[in-house]
Amino acid sequence: MTWPEGVLGRALAAGYLIAFPAVYAGVVWSLILEITGAGEIPAAAVVMWGFGAVVIVALSFVLRHRAPGPGNRLSKGMSGDQRMYHRLALGLELPGAWRAVRRTPPQ
Repeated sequence: MTWPEGVLGRALAAGYLIAFPAVYAGVVWSLILEITGAGEIPAAAVVMWGFGAVVIVALSFVLRHRAPGPGNRLSKGMSGDQRMYHRLALGLELPGAWRAVRRTPPQ
């Protein structure tokens, strides 16, 4: 996928670069607290996870027309926003987002 050009593309890519680690940091933080028996899960962990998840869902909707076509039989019936959500949630767009923020051409 190619990120949009200009300031909008850089802003979307930067938002993704912030949201992706926030999702997994919130989940890992919550799991560590559950495993250690520390009691209640702090609201910050839930907010981190929720913020990241909402941003990824919003980006998948905004960028749905830029999603690559179905590559195999599993993604054949998926819509553009579903394919884009899976790519964003799995981190497959991290290198492209980093290039868009740094304004370097793809290799």
